[in-house]
Amino acid sequence: MPEAVTLSVSALLYHDARKGGAIFSGDDEAGQRVRVVAPYSTISRVPVRGETWRIDGAYESHPQYGRQLKATRCQFVVPRGRLLVRYLSRSKSFPGVGEATAAKLYDEFGEGLGDVLLASDVERLRKVISPALAAILVEGWLARKTEMELVSYLDQMGFEPRLADKLVQCWGDAAKATIDANPYLLLAVAGWSRVDAEAQKLGIARTDHRRLVGAIEAALYSRLNVGHTLTSHDTTVKLATSLVGREHCTKAIAAAREDGAIVGSPGQGYQPVGVSSLEQGIAARLRAMIAGKAPAQGYLFHAPSDAPTDALIAEYEGLQGIKLTDEQKAAIRMAANRQFSLVLGGAGVGKTTVLGGLIRVLEAHRWSILQLALAGRAAKRMGEATGRPAMTIAKFLLGIRSGKLELAPRTVLVVDEASMLDLPTLYRILSQLPDGSRLLLVGDPAQLPPIGFGLTFHRLATSDAVPKQHLTQVHRQAASTGIPAVAAAIRNHQLPALAEFCGARPGVSAIRCTRDEIVSALFELARVWAGDDWRVVGSVKNGAAGVNDLNTSFHHRFSAGRARLNGYSFAEGDPIVYLRNDYDRGLMNGSLGTVVEVHSEECVLVADFEGDRHILAVGDLADIDLAYAITCHKAQGSQFRRVAIPLVRSRLLDHSLIYTALTRGVEQVVLVGDMAALHAAIKSPPRASRREVGFTV
Repeated sequence: MPEAVTLSVSALLYHDARKGGAIFSGDDEAGQRVRVVAPYSTISRVPVRGETWRIDGAYESHPQYGRQLKATRCQFVVPRGRLLVRYLSRSKSFPGVGEATAAKLYDEFGEGLGDVLLASDVERLRKVISPALAAILVEGWLARKTEMELVSYLDQMGFEPRLADKLVQCWGDAAKATIDANPYLLLAVAGWSRVDAEAQKLGIARTDHRRLVGAIEAALYSRLNVGHTLTSHDTTVKLATSLVGREHCTKAIAAAREDGAIVGSPGQGYQPVGVSSLEQGIAARLRAMIAGKAPAQGYLFHAPSDAPTDALIAEYEGLQGIKLTDEQKAAIRMAANRQFSLVLGGAGVGKTTVLGGLIRVLEAHRWSILQLALAGRAAKRMGEATGRPAMTIAKFLLGIRSGKLELAPRTVLVVDEASMLDLPTLYRILSQLPDGSRLLLVGDPAQLPPIGFGLTFHRLATSDAVPKQHLTQVHRQAASTGIPAVAAAIRNHQLPALAEFCGARPGVSAIRCTRDEIVSALFELARVWAGDDWRVVGSVKNGAAGVNDLNTSFHHRFSAGRARLNGYSFAEGDPIVYLRNDYDRGLMNGSLGTVVEVHSEECVLVADFEGDRHILAVGDLADIDLAYAITCHKAQGSQFRRVAIPLVRSRLLDHSLIYTALTRGVEQVVLVGDMAALHAAIKSPPRASRREVGFTV
């Protein structure tokens, strides 16, 4: 029998962060406790303690949990009556308002309390509570009101109400009116099929100008999602044909160009206008830096000449007890005299040694050096190797934005593992670079292209206009592990003979097995490597021996006896990875951490990311995943003492992925699985060569 229940959420019992859906409990208006099972298709987001939700569904009996309400629809609603007291006292939107204060307000205003809050009637509220508390109540209520109105609107259109936050970020209070005027603007946050279906319900004609423009944007967005920033005319027509029909493509492209939604031509191809602006802005800044025409170029006249530079290099060699190669000396001279340059090289060629010498030269001429890397481990490694400050790019951008970090004009910014820089990240770095400062990018163009869209470092590495120095000579200490030699061979699309794995010892070896045997082989490696710094670096997320299944298996194997977060697959001691760029926290997509505390009652965990602790509440848990095994893209920039690479045939397993995964290992790398798949991958072209972009310098 269908039921409709309005309740105040008391506890979240379970939430699947990957697939969605939730199990939670709450008190109805009669004070009765109700257990709700909400499949992912029925609920917009994770309910938060204190919120009021209307649940449509039917009661069922569970053999273990008893009577529970199986939801067919869940909607966040404006609380009324006594539920309003619970909402105000439990919600984090109203700090300082406890149950006694909320009850006092309800006793004063009764059913009209919601109207008083909606009217922002601070004067009436001040008769009962302090002015400060009244202001908090009004501000929190108005914020929730905007959300609830937009949630209701999206719900009526058939979209996940969770999109409300993104739309408010884009258009603020005007979000609803903006979408009303052009529903195809929802393509910024949702896919074509759903947006188009709802637009059709609103009566928008199939040949409407807004629909035609939206189709071209959707076509280019689909390409952006897989890294391409440029789409040829033929590919654009092919993609748009599936959306609006071949007969409308020419008109649609013309309309999108006329509206300024895209730029380009049939001969050049097309780009979303924002993406084109990013590429052109970066290229213009770098060209000016290379040519010495950027503002405040007077600082270049303070560049050290070769004679003093060579003396400082010799001094550095003496202090370190080393002998630099001619390549390394040339790299130091170049970086000391150029406003923008690249140092390129594979594993073990002494890029970090070059940084140490460069720092010696620049500091002698009163320049400040700040070292950056996308991954926390890479930044930590830079700092330890050079003895100078190093931080993640996310922390750098957060520090600049918050005012806690300010760059002086005479600053050299050094970015390591620069092959990971996507288009938006390089743009953000350059936008914070003061006039007269310098930028050095260090990395290996044979590695994977960045996770995000665009291709920057790889393109710069092939440009004749960019000052660069290649390092090719592998140094004795690095060579002793055998990893650089194997990496160099793979870099050249060759594979040397691999010995069978025989314990925890330096080098590259193999465990030859079927796909079904990979998991048990990895468990054996984990047993041998127990207590060591190890990681599984894979190519695929799903399927047998994919990262997701491996993480589930490792979690169940290692989390026994540890404190667990109820309803989630996280326990104390679990390695985790952050899944998005979060500049507010100073974390990037791929930041690695460890769960150090679990608080199930509050549904909160504390994680340590390279020495920085972050509190992750229920709404943040979709942004992390287990990281016993991580994809190669997530591992890029980090290194581990021992690395296992499962070999699973897929379109993702290519030359650059194998090379990148192999160079994540410091002392030992073990390849596990199908060696035929390994040989096929090594012979394939690198993935970066297949990415289509408009960026050039």
